[in-house]
Amino acid sequence: MWLKQISWGLEAVKTNFMFKKFNWGWGIALFYSSFVIFMLFMVWCSTQMRTELVTADYYGEELKYQTLLDKMKRSNTLSEPLSWSVSERKVKLNFPNDVRGKNVKAEVLFYRADNSLRDFSVSCSADSAGTCVIASQKFEHGAYKMKVDWSADKETYYKEGVININ
Repeated sequence: MWLKQISWGLEAVKTNFMFKKFNWGWGIALFYSSFVIFMLFMVWCSTQMRTELVTADYYGEELKYQTLLDKMKRSNTLSEPLSWSVSERKVKLNFPNDVRGKNVKAEVLFYRADNSLRDFSVSCSADSAGTCVIASQKFEHGAYKMKVDWSADKETYYKEGVININ
């Protein structure tokens, strides 16, 4: 019986000793060190994230935006707009009747917002029917923003839209 009382007494002494050792100074040091460790962890997490701009030369593209607006305005004056259809891994561009018989060339950028590694660009020319078929193995399932910068003889036009590849 007296052995139990001694062991309880030793436990009480041990507990009081630990609380006497842990004072405000140790609490503040523990708080600040845990804060520093948390901040270092957050810095490490932020360096692991991949961040991208829409284009590599974002500011240069911004300066050219007025010419893009002029091309869009010019394409809105046509009797019918540039249209397209999508089937499997093929995109068929249908150029307006206004430009048939002219030398029609297009530069098409397929832009993926989720991953810039999936972006690609294709050049094409219209055939006598005013169509251009783009078939590519680079297409992956999902949504692409298609930006068509095209010209008929010396007039330039621009149209963009969203396509879904199944």
